[in-house]
Order: sequence, then structure tokens, then C-alpha cells
Amino acid sequence: MYRLLLADDSYDQREVIKYFLSQHEKEWRIEEAKNGREAWQLFQKQPFDLIITDVKMPFMDGHALVARIKEAVPEIPVMFISGFEDFHYVKKAIQLQAVDYLLKPIDPDDFYEQINKIILFIDQQKQRSYTKTIAQTHYLKEILSKLFYGYPWHSLPKEEQSVAQDFFKTHPSFFLVTWPLDSWNAPDFVPSLSAAFPEMFSLFLAPAQLLFFNEPLPKREIEERKNNLTTYFSEQFQQKITLFDSGPVPHHSGVYGTYHDLLKTSQRSFYQQNKGKICQLLPGDHYIVKKALFEKTVSYVNQYESKKAHALVKTVFDCFETNGREEPTNTKFYFATFYQTIIDQCTIAFDAEHGANQIGKILEAPSLQLIADIFDALFRYIHDALLQINGSQSNDYVRQVKSYIFAHFHQELSLERLAKEVNINPNYLSELFSTSEGMGITKYIKSYRIKQAQKRLKNSNCSIRTISKQVGFNHYSYFCKTFREIVGMTPDAYRKRGPSC
Repeated sequence: MYRLLLADDSYDQREVIKYFLSQHEKEWRIEEAKNGREAWQLFQKQPFDLIITDVKMPFMDGHALVARIKEAVPEIPVMFISGFEDFHYVKKAIQLQAVDYLLKPIDPDDFYEQINKIILFIDQQKQRSYTKTIAQTHYLKEILSKLFYGYPWHSLPKEEQSVAQDFFKTHPSFFLVTWPLDSWNAPDFVPSLSAAFPEMFSLFLAPAQLLFFNEPLPKREIEERKNNLTTYFSEQFQQKITLFDSGPVPHHSGVYGTYHDLLKTSQRSFYQQNKGKICQLLPGDHYIVKKALFEKTVSYVNQYESKKAHALVKTVFDCFETNGREEPTNTKFYFATFYQTIIDQCTIAFDAEHGANQIGKILEAPSLQLIADIFDALFRYIHDALLQINGSQSNDYVRQVKSYIFAHFHQELSLERLAKEVNINPNYLSELFSTSEGMGITKYIKSYRIKQAQKRLKNSNCSIRTISKQVGFNHYSYFCKTFREIVGMTPDAYRKRGPSC
């Protein structure tokens, strides 16, 4: 879209030019003026890419109009149109750096030739301007990053001090956004924010995003801006965010202290800081992130000890809450990994899409308590699932055998081996199991292995042959045959159906 200011006291002439442009391949937004004075008033109110003007007009002629315009914006292209074939007018047009001078009646071919030349000039001009703006913005953000990360003001070169001073004159305060940027679809975030709030300037400083006001605002308008931003993020990303207002920064040399004070405030808002709790699990060496803790939790669940597993996870939350030292973004990533490990490695079947949604909520949670609520819901589901499994079992031998199958399905299993694990006669175990589960042990093992294969086909990129070995099938062809018998399709067809299958 190209913005044109068309000035001509002749209605018919304006209509001819508008018709020519309507036939052009480019789109045009045209503002019309009947004389130079009207055109100058329009020019002062909005930007234009091109001026087309008649020479002789009432109140202010074309030359006087262009002289004013060129004084304000020297690089703007101008096309003069006139019925006066006079060297005096042509000479003035050249002095005013007009792109061209066309005589009435306008020849369409000449007009389009000049318009295309002007479009090329405008595009080159915009590209140069864009490149210059990007470079200036990058330079500004480098300077601001130095200050916010604690680089001494007096150590900045004079030129950088001047750039920073000019910026803070018009951007006296900022918001700190505590919602992690990696959950915003980062490539689209800054452009979408700039389009929605052109008066805002953003600066990303891990782990926070800073949003600056473009001008000093009264408190009422600051609160209104804050509400608008909160609503925008909620609508765009379906997630609530927390904004922290810096207030007017007293001096550009003090932005480091202001920024870090807000970071601490945001961190305290994420943790409840319940100092009444005693934590023994986090002595300061970050044992909590070790793999053993994940494995212990999964082991409890697979041994039908969901209450022990839940209690262990609650202890982990207490440790994070009590210490309150970890960056919220790191904490969210830790618990997202913890959640993913549970649903991947537990013997209970979980809906993959629901699990992915819950992990997304963990990464976007504004407080640790909301993450704890998600885990509470997970363990309620696990508890109910285990009750359902155990509800049909009146025999403890069967429960023990199933628990062993869940933990060792990938290994070689036989009736004799399972009977030995619970120390009873194989024939007796077979009878108990068939009565309790409605199927023999061999069929049960095959069905369970195929369920595990289905989960892996949905959630991993491993080859089908590798997956068949992972779930305990020694022969790939037998795996494919069994899978087809139970699921009703081949493993490859099942994988191609995607997560919704």
C-alpha cells in the first residue's frame, strides 16, 4: 500500500489520475486536496510516500506547496502536472527535486513509466530506512542491556551515554513481565506486541521482558496501560501474566538496581515463601534435580504406592517453596520435566494430548502453587486408576504378578518365572490370574506390551523395530503380527494416524 497526496484544483484531473492508479498493479491510499493550502494541512497530519500536484492552484500553488514539503521531508518524491509548457515551470520543478514533470493531457504510458520509477525509489528508500532503524534499535538495546546488567554508567563511552540519556527522557519507566518468553512463540511476540502497542518499546533480558512507556504518564493511565497489556496477553496467549511496574526510574545510572529489585519481587510472587516448613531435601547442592528422584517417584507408582509417590513430590514442592532461590523459569522447566517423566515411565496409560496441555500450563504458570495443583490432579488420576486396577483383584498373588509384569514387561517373561517370583505353583497362578483378569497370563503380557508400544509410537521418534525390542518382543515379525491382531492395524499405520488415534 502506497500513500499518495494528490493536489489539483480540477476535479476531472484528479479523477483521471485516480483512475490510472486504480489500473496499476499496486494498491494506493489517496488523499485529495483542491488547492495547495488543503494539501499542506493534510501533509502535516499524516505521512505520505508520494506527492502529485498541479502547478497552478488557488491559495497556494504547487511550487510553494512542494517547497514547504521538501523543507519538512527532503527525500519525498514529487511529480508535477501542469498544462503550462513553459521552461520557467520546468526549471522550478527541477530546483525542487521533482521526480518528473508531466504535461496535460497526461499520456498513460508516460504516467505509468514515471509511477514505476517512483515506486522503485520509494521501495529502496523504505529498505534503507528499515535497515537503519534495525541497526539503531540493535545499538540502543546493546547499550540498555549493559546498564540493566550492571555495567557502570561512567564506563560507557560518551556517545552511548548520550543515546541512553535521550532514551530515558522519553521512556522514564517500564513494566517487567514475569511470564517466560519461551512459551510465547518468540518469533511472533515482538512484532505482534509492536503492532498492538506501537507506543511501547520492548527489551528482553533473561529471564524477563521489559516493556517501556514512550512518554511519562499519570498514575491512572499507567494502570489503564497495565490492564490493557494484561488483557492482550490473556487473549493472545490464553495465559495470565504478572506485570511489575518500575515507577519512574530516578536516574539512568540506577536502572540496574531497579531491575534487580523487580526481579526479586517477581520471584517472591512466584513462591509463597512459607517459612513454617522445614526442608531437608535441598541442602544447597541441587540434589533435587538428580535423576534418582524421578525414578523413585515412578517406582512408587508402578508398585501401587501412589500415596508414597505423592508425598515425595509434595516434599519436593516444599523444598522449592521454602528455599525460593531458583529462578522461576528454571523451576517451571524442572517440574515440566518431572511431569513428563511420570507420564512416560509409569505403567498407567495417559492421554498424550492432555499431558502436553498440562506441561504447557506448567511452563506458563505464574506461581508455584498452580504447578502443585497440576501435580495434585495428576496423582488423583493415578490413585483412581490404581483403584480401578486393584478393584477387580481379590488375590494378592495376582496383584504382585501384575506389578512385576509392569516393571519387567521388556524382559523375557514366562508363567514359571512369574510363579517363582510369588512362590506358588505355576498352574495355580495361571488359574488365579485367568479367574481374576478374564484372560491368561501370556495374553495379558502381550496386550500390555502392545499398549506400551502404542505409547512409544505416539510419543517417540524411535524406529518401529527398536520399539518392538523395547517392549519385549524378540522377533519383529511376531511383534507386527501381534500388534495387528490387537490394534487392528499395522504399527506403521497406527503411527501415521498421529496423536489423536
